[in-house]
Amino acid sequence: MTAFAAAMIATAGIVSAAPQPAFARTVDIAVIVNNVPITNDDIAKRRNLLRLMGTKGNLNEKAREAMIDQALKQSEIALRNMSVTQPEVDEAFANFANSNGMSVAQMSSVLDQAGVGVDHFKFYIAVSMSWGQLLRARYGGNSLLPEDQFIAQLEEAEKEGKKPETTEYILKRIVFVVPQKERGSLLAKRKREAEAARSKFPGCDQAISFAATMNDVTVLDYGRFLEPQLPAEWKDAVTKAKGDTTSVQTTPFGAEFLAICERKTTSDDYAARLVLSAEEDSAEVDRDNESEQYMEELKSKAQIVTPGKS
Repeated sequence: MTAFAAAMIATAGIVSAAPQPAFARTVDIAVIVNNVPITNDDIAKRRNLLRLMGTKGNLNEKAREAMIDQALKQSEIALRNMSVTQPEVDEAFANFANSNGMSVAQMSSVLDQAGVGVDHFKFYIAVSMSWGQLLRARYGGNSLLPEDQFIAQLEEAEKEGKKPETTEYILKRIVFVVPQKERGSLLAKRKREAEAARSKFPGCDQAISFAATMNDVTVLDYGRFLEPQLPAEWKDAVTKAKGDTTSVQTTPFGAEFLAICERKTTSDDYAARLVLSAEEDSAEVDRDNESEQYMEELKSKAQIVTPGKS
């Protein structure tokens, strides 16, 4: 059993040992972030989650800051169309429960008893996963070269008439959904259906209407990627695609292929920096620093208002 699981069980035991009567509460707004309200109830649930995680210090203040950060991330994720799907969140929740020696039902009960709630925790998972996806899309799989090193390499490349360039893609996921309980009996059939549909795919503009003609097919915006930023599981399929679709792959959600909505060559400075960084491949990924820089950028442009304070 992990330390986190032990803390959750211990806390749940304390809470369940002395159940409190339920009172009607007025939901009041504690802070507004870019017109998104954060309630005192949200902050209380995050405080309880931080306590379960063993966080020390002023938990009220840390919870408030955590919810502000989450609201900023949420808005940016929505703007960039980089949200993970509900099945991905559910799978992550189940894996988290399993890694802590619990079933999903047990984990749900512990979270409810501890004053966190399943919905709050799943939303925390969703934002965390989506934010990581957004960071990978923005910064690529490797850290970018330092500015001075990039400029030096770029100037050298331009002297030789070889400014680095790469391909930019806009992608959609076409998912032939297979319920987990039917995966063994249905996956091969759904893969054949996806292969047949791929050959008739009419293009991204008609993707949704095309999917509507079939059973249990979902179209998801996958996002905009420069080639060095492509997710590892799809990189070969995208770069080797001859037409406007990739080959079909099986995933935890069923059988799916990617639609290539746009493919173009780009050689701007950001693209060049990504290419040179990938070639250099000498720096370790530092997601924490990248996340902090991104958050500073978002906070500098944010409107954060506390009601009742001028």
